[in-house]
Amino acid sequence: MSTTPRNLPRFLPTLTEVVHPSGVVKKAIPATPDLEETVWFVMQRVDMMIERRVAEEVDAMLRTVVSEQTQTLRLRLREELEGVVRQAVSEAIASRADLHKSK
Repeated sequence: MSTTPRNLPRFLPTLTEVVHPSGVVKKAIPATPDLEETVWFVMQRVDMMIERRVAEEVDAMLRTVVSEQTQTLRLRLREELEGVVRQAVSEAIASRADLHKSK
């Protein structure tokens, strides 16, 4: 015969009621989600896709705009530099010609 241990906890929970599985009321789970849940789920997915696509498109547009602006700026700087160099060379040639005439 088994003996019960002498060091039982002071507050030991005890079963006071017998519950039969047939008496348990199960919550009815709808076979299909309602309209609001479906719309919310679809919109969550769509929002994620839109965010990703917008980020990709913005990156592509920014790269294009920056590239075009850089090319335009490069051409303008080259034209200005060419004008400054042309002016400096013209002045140097004229100065040299004046120097040779005065000798």
